[in-house]
Amino acid sequence: MRLVTRIKHLKERLINKAKKRGLYENFGDNEVRQLREEYNELYLRYGTPEERGQAQLIADFDKWCGLVCDGDLQ
Repeated sequence: MRLVTRIKHLKERLINKAKKRGLYENFGDNEVRQLREEYNELYLRYGTPEERGQAQLIADFDKWCGLVCDGDLQ
């Protein structure tokens, strides 16, 4: 699944970035916005069950970005 792999790579990149620079407000917002635009999340929310699952993956990634803490960076 392409979206799952993409989110995995984004998480790794964000964790590496946070290890170097630290966490900040709006952590991961740019990445979430790019995913929403690229995959047209609004369309996915009302699509087939598989498409709704993809929209949920993006929503879960957005939630992860908001809840990540220093303990997750180790």
